[in-house]
Amino acid sequence: SLAQAWRFRLLGGHNLSMVLQSYEDRVKVIAKHSTYVAKYYIFDAIILMELTGKSIECFSVFGDSICSLDDLRSEAESSHDNRWLRNFHVIKMLTAYWRGDYMAADDHFHATLTCPTAKMPQIHSIYHTFFGGLLALHLHRQVGSNDDQRLNQGRQMMEKFETWAQNSLPVFENKWLLLKAEYCASVGEHENTQLLYKASIKSAQDHGNIHELALAFELLGNYYCYHGHDVDSNECFRKACVYYKQWGATAVAEKLMRKHGLRMEPEAFSELRLGKSKNPRQ
Repeated sequence: SLAQAWRFRLLGGHNLSMVLQSYEDRVKVIAKHSTYVAKYYIFDAIILMELTGKSIECFSVFGDSICSLDDLRSEAESSHDNRWLRNFHVIKMLTAYWRGDYMAADDHFHATLTCPTAKMPQIHSIYHTFFGGLLALHLHRQVGSNDDQRLNQGRQMMEKFETWAQNSLPVFENKWLLLKAEYCASVGEHENTQLLYKASIKSAQDHGNIHELALAFELLGNYYCYHGHDVDSNECFRKACVYYKQWGATAVAEKLMRKHGLRMEPEAFSELRLGKSKNPRQ
């Protein structure tokens, strides 16, 4: 339960510096009770390192037999631990997406489809579906396709979130609206696209989902950039960087700044705040 609670904090938008602070102590506590559960907890370290750019000592609890993620993968393959392997590919998909390596992320997404899914929904499954949809729609636009396979995949993910949003708006609404914005951008429904991006931004802000607030600003910036609206796109990218930094995803913010040649004064990061929300997590 400790591992699940911290995974929710990590993927649910809680401040990453707070999640990072006591990671090594927590994984030692978990490993004392179950090295098997600790092997799943390693996934959290992989995401934390990708988002924050910080190094974490996460394999010492396993002794000399396991020194890397590849060692854990080999062990899981030899024991036919399909559940662990599916989680491995989900995490590799997420980290590749945050790095901007969309083809690698796509490979890992499809690798998950060969692994059995758990009967009970897991938080990884939510983000596998969410980023799988964003990835499919991005690649449909950027790489191009003679068929509608990726577009259909994105639409299916969007429809799942529409159903889920009916049960929990705070968790799913902003994700559904963002997928819908990306879908409209993909099929050329431009009269709705900007409205949907902005609705996703408002929903993320209202419900305290700062990580997805940053992502929505980044994707809206990409949309503006593609259509030649440089002033609007740069403003969105700046806001995305601010919110990524406030979330604690320093490495993601710095990558975005380098990609778009942005320079931001330190005071810029104090000008924007998540503001009052129904679910503050900072």
